[in-house]
Amino acid sequence: MVLSAPGQSLPSASVEVSSRDRHLILAIAILTNLLGNIGLAGTNMGLPDMGRELNLSAAMMGWITLSMFMSMAAIAAPGARMADIWGRRRTTTLGLAVCLFGLIVSALAWDVASLLVSRAITGLGLAVVFTNITAMATSVYPPQMRGRVLGYTISSAYIGLSLGPVICGYLVTVFGWRAIFWLSGIGFLPSFIISLLVKMEQSPARGEAFDKSGAALWAAAILIFFWGLTHLINLFDGSLFILVGLALAYGYARHSLKSSTSVLDVQLFARNRRFAFSSLAAFISYSASMSLGFILSLYLQYIKDMLPHRAGLILMVQPVCQALVTPFAGRLSDKIDAGLMASLGMLILSAAITSMALILTPATSIPIFIGFLLALGVGFSIFSAPNSNAIIGSVLPEKVGQASGMITATRLCGQVFSLALTTLIFSLIIGPGQITPDKYPAFMQAATICLFFFAPICFTGILASLASGKKSQA
Repeated sequence: MVLSAPGQSLPSASVEVSSRDRHLILAIAILTNLLGNIGLAGTNMGLPDMGRELNLSAAMMGWITLSMFMSMAAIAAPGARMADIWGRRRTTTLGLAVCLFGLIVSALAWDVASLLVSRAITGLGLAVVFTNITAMATSVYPPQMRGRVLGYTISSAYIGLSLGPVICGYLVTVFGWRAIFWLSGIGFLPSFIISLLVKMEQSPARGEAFDKSGAALWAAAILIFFWGLTHLINLFDGSLFILVGLALAYGYARHSLKSSTSVLDVQLFARNRRFAFSSLAAFISYSASMSLGFILSLYLQYIKDMLPHRAGLILMVQPVCQALVTPFAGRLSDKIDAGLMASLGMLILSAAITSMALILTPATSIPIFIGFLLALGVGFSIFSAPNSNAIIGSVLPEKVGQASGMITATRLCGQVFSLALTTLIFSLIIGPGQITPDKYPAFMQAATICLFFFAPICFTGILASLASGKKSQA
């Protein structure tokens, strides 16, 4: 067992790590991504059933997912910093416990408010967990294996995402939407138990102070900005919240530049071109793709009149494709410049979303729909692991935790932006009330508008990946 000393990191080959702990940590990362994502990916399959039982509007369905991701985005960066100080294993264990509590309350939710609050609680735990497991897994393996480790962990997430729609679709059909949250809780149990068995603790910033003011500014900026974005239906109020959120974000940036213990080192953006543009590309890719699962799930269940389990069988095509392609992309990014590979992935993703915006209608055949999913899967696979490798590989070993936190933070901010924009468009086009057959044309109009927004956003990601430059020789 090796414990990190204050101010030191525990990465790769420079510090000897027991084979037992290395394998346990990798197992936590793989199992959390695999089993946890089965339940998380299936939430969309239960939205129509939730809508009928809880009388949810189209916009409120978006909030079922958005509430969790907003809390994740708010706590991701502070959670990564807290883990570096307190210990990544301890923080991961705590995060898993919070997840389990939130999922149990979600399964027992008695109204919309209790469901939204429990989803937010779950998001707090998930942010800490998913930030830490990446840093833990990549820091106990040598740099030349980093792409391979990322490929394994990300592909396990895609396998979970593949199985999630099908399994949860059957559960919703037979038992109802609450079964999804019970399944999610069961999925996180193995990781929680294994985390208790790991002896090594990684605390690269042990003894340093936690920047409470910075954490508060970061969280407030995220929550207020995206709250304003979703409420732009009221132009004055929404714009006011957005401006306040931007002001707080600027305040955080100024605060971070003056602080030696900031929750997220803003100087990484100013001094590291590859880190800055690869992070921007990650934000853009998730901004353009996160809401696709939400939109396409509703499309199949409402417009194509499919039962949840049948819709899940079709939607699993994309994550299955990603699970198969991502390990190869991860390994290849250890040999070929990761920025170039990420650019190619973004190009494919942009072409797929543009095609969907132009072609997707109620009459679109299932084979063509599956073709869209395959293209999305290939594009995102070629982008995801290489881009993560580019971000982590662009920083010094003692900054791996910060880089991992940035991957999670940028991804979550992109996902929240995507969901917030979709929620706003649904509010404007579909309006209040449940999605009934008379509102199907409005739903298709809203879905098409979302896709036309996402396509040019995705194209800018190509430019960001290309602008990241070559891998630093340092």
